[in-house]
Amino acid sequence: MKQRSQWILLLATSMVSFMSTIDAGIVNIAVPQISRDLNVPMNEAEWVVSVYLVLICVLLIFFGKLSDQIGRISLFQIGTIIFILGSLGCGLSNTLPLLMAARILQALGASMTMATNFGIITQIFPPERHGTALGVNSAFVQLGSIV
Repeated sequence: MKQRSQWILLLATSMVSFMSTIDAGIVNIAVPQISRDLNVPMNEAEWVVSVYLVLICVLLIFFGKLSDQIGRISLFQIGTIIFILGSLGCGLSNTLPLLMAARILQALGASMTMATNFGIITQIFPPERHGTALGVNSAFVQLGSIV
């Protein structure tokens, strides 16, 4: 694979990692507003955060194994599409059940991409470039955590 293609794929995987990580924490800021706008108790609105994180934890191993069977890039692409659809659903939700369903979709897509991104990176870069490429991806993940 050409070096330019490697870096384009690295940027793509890193951007999705960044977005998945942002979505894990940024909703915390919006929970009080979600509670008010959807007219639900705060403890119910907090599930919008928890469902995302719990599902990712539960599904990572499953999708890691599945990516070994059907291919990392295919699963990453499917996960990206599902994540985007879930994000769109979050923006359009006007009830807590709809928002929860959209967050579940987001988590499903995010877990697919998180389970495959390191595998894709080590697959497309030669061993002597793994450290650099994985470091770039990890930097995007950490930036997503602090944004």
